[in-house]
Amino acid sequence: MSTLRNVAIVGFAQLPVVARDEHHVTTDMIYMAVRQALTNCGVEPGAIEYQISGSTDYTDGRPFGFAAALDAMGCWPPKQDLHLEMDAAFCVYYAWLRMQAGDCDTALVVGHGKTSEGDPNRVANLQLDPYYQAPIGLDLKSTAALQASAYMTRTGTTDRDLAAIAARNRTAGARNPDNQVRHAATAEELLQTPWDVEPLRTGYVPPIGESATCLIMATEEKASALCDRPVWIHGIDQRVEMQTLGARDLSRSASAQLAGQNACAMADLKGATEVDLLELFATTPVEELILCDALGIDPKTARPAINPSGGPLCAHPIMNTGLIRMGEVFRQLSGRADGRAVPGARRGIAHATQGHCLQHNLVCVLGTERRWS
Repeated sequence: MSTLRNVAIVGFAQLPVVARDEHHVTTDMIYMAVRQALTNCGVEPGAIEYQISGSTDYTDGRPFGFAAALDAMGCWPPKQDLHLEMDAAFCVYYAWLRMQAGDCDTALVVGHGKTSEGDPNRVANLQLDPYYQAPIGLDLKSTAALQASAYMTRTGTTDRDLAAIAARNRTAGARNPDNQVRHAATAEELLQTPWDVEPLRTGYVPPIGESATCLIMATEEKASALCDRPVWIHGIDQRVEMQTLGARDLSRSASAQLAGQNACAMADLKGATEVDLLELFATTPVEELILCDALGIDPKTARPAINPSGGPLCAHPIMNTGLIRMGEVFRQLSGRADGRAVPGARRGIAHATQGHCLQHNLVCVLGTERRWS
């Protein structure tokens, strides 16, 4: 581990999440997020050596949208570039690897998804097994409901338990001006909402929104010049499971557990209980419970704080949601979480996922101090 380079997050910007931005196309949205992040770091695009974006044309409203995004990200002078058909949080992992290889000292990570231009449920259906599962019309909500049923059956978790978790997220989310859902709700109020797909009520699932995000990374040699309080990557890992739903235990997440163990070991932590906050990519209360199980966290604990931003239940812009988890931990640890700060926070975990039912998971441990000397 002593040979790893210290890499920090030095800037983050996002557009407020909305159901549909009727006034801007994707490139407009990307430009605004990139411009804000660069301005916060006091640099122009030419100062960034490497750039990478996460998006999918199927929900972005135009063919080859990732290529059009280069105009907004800054493609001159020429620089190394990559695009992933994944949540942009996974781009952070890739950029971190490039920095460890010595290919670059600065990186621009962009997430974008104008989901109102496509049909996210149809796209998500195509991620499933093409012979047995996709043809019956499963989408993100129906597979999440299958997962919820499996978890509730195994653990005895009740409808009221789910309502309490959703209410906690909604209460926290009301303090976040970037959220799409910004009104608090009690557990009793959420228990009165109708079923979306049983056992998930409409109060337990988020609306799908759209946004653009930009995160800037730098190695130790450059970080202090770009940010007064860099937030350092202490440990990071990602693991993936089988695509077929029937090939894994949906009530557990083996990949999140392994990624969490590896990331914490890299950070020299005994476990996730040693951090001050977690930002979990959990689009249902059951996903939050499964992730807490995987990371060894009591979901009722006051410390670490879980989703002080409100989490994905209050804002779920596809292709951005995971990167926002990293941005939120950066905001907390760098003193930029106005109105929702976790007092005395020095370490945090950002989690991201991809695929149905927590198929592919990334865990990143972040801290206020450099990890390696």
